[in-house]
Amino acid sequence: MASPRKSAQQIAAREKARQKAADFTARNEELIELAAKFIEFDDAAQEMETAAQEKAEKIIEQGKADAEQARNESGDVVARMLETGESRSAVAARLGMSVSTLKKYVPTPGPAKSAVVPADA
Repeated sequence: MASPRKSAQQIAAREKARQKAADFTARNEELIELAAKFIEFDDAAQEMETAAQEKAEKIIEQGKADAEQARNESGDVVARMLETGESRSAVAARLGMSVSTLKKYVPTPGPAKSAVVPADA
C-alpha cells in the first residue's frame, strides 16, 4: 500500500486543526454564556441582599420608635403613680425594681417656660 500524499496529509492536518479550533470556539462561547449567567445571578443576589438590608433597617428604626413611645408611656404611668403621693421607694417596690431603676422611668421636667407678658398689658 502506498503512503498518503503529502498534500492529503496537509489537508487532513488542516481539517483536524479546524475541528479543534471549532471545538475551542464552541467551548469558549459556552464559557462566555455561563460567565454572563453567573454575573447576572450574582448581581441579583447583591440587589436582594441590599433590599433586605434596607427593609431590616426600616423595621429596626420603626421598632426603636415604637419602643421609645412605649417607654415614654411607661414613664407617664410611673409619674402618675408618684402623683398619687406614693413614695419613690414604694412605687419601685410595687413595680419590682430599685429606686435607681425607677428614676430612669420618671420623665425629667423640661426647662420652665416663662410666661411672655405683652408690653400693652
